[in-house]
Amino acid sequence: MLIFELMKNQNDIAVYLNQHGIKKTAFRVELLDLFFSNSSLTQEEIKEQIKETKNKVTIYRALEAFEKKGIIHKVPDINNVMRYALCQVGCCSEEAHTHNHIHFICKSCKSTYCIEEVKIPNINLPEGYQKEGVRLTVEGVCPRC
Repeated sequence: MLIFELMKNQNDIAVYLNQHGIKKTAFRVELLDLFFSNSSLTQEEIKEQIKETKNKVTIYRALEAFEKKGIIHKVPDINNVMRYALCQVGCCSEEAHTHNHIHFICKSCKSTYCIEEVKIPNINLPEGYQKEGVRLTVEGVCPRC
């Protein structure tokens, strides 16, 4: 279940931040709320849409804290710009991000989507190779386009 399916208002968001050990500020509540209406965001897109602050350092630190606590994760971008998307509830924690889904990049609108319904297959490597993670990206045109 995606976390935005659980969030009904800013009070719910504040509770969610508290559950993850992140201090509630107006900026952090607004930032997390912004993720609920977007498939993924870059720092620049956040800076353009956020009202509470335009400070890049504040944005970077909040994203870093959200990622560290298992709220968001990094996703690929068609232009190799860092994007962030929400993690599924119960999927990630402070200890590890455990995503097992593909990322879809729309060549038309340039958005990146987490496709939770499509799992990444198990990859068996030859002896001596140690797998630390697998990323699978599919490019095409999204349903909106």
